[in-house]
Amino acid sequence: MVAGAYFPPPVRVVSIPKKTGGERVLGVPTVSDRIAQMVVKQMIEPDLEPLFLPDSYGYRPMKSALDAVGVTRQRCWKYDWVLEFDIKGLFDNLPHDLFNRNPILSSNARCVIALDEKPF
Repeated sequence: MVAGAYFPPPVRVVSIPKKTGGERVLGVPTVSDRIAQMVVKQMIEPDLEPLFLPDSYGYRPMKSALDAVGVTRQRCWKYDWVLEFDIKGLFDNLPHDLFNRNPILSSNARCVIALDEKPF
């Protein structure tokens, strides 16, 4: 991967029917691509994990959605107001060039970002 020789194969497209009609299209990665993803995860997670806030629960080791719900439930009883917003497409619109310029990222993380073929 570091040598730039790994290129992920196309994902398998699967359509799942919705109860309300229509369908949801999913991209299922190949086994080899999932292995490659796990290698990258194991390589960068030790460096990046300490940078996350304690309240970040998504895709974190030893944290789950149930943990997030529990903390949310505890905090909801403290306030009388609620904020609601739609985050659809949020990650598609992040300025990814900021990640490349961030000095906090480890060299491993920079390497993984550099391997991505998408122009940020």
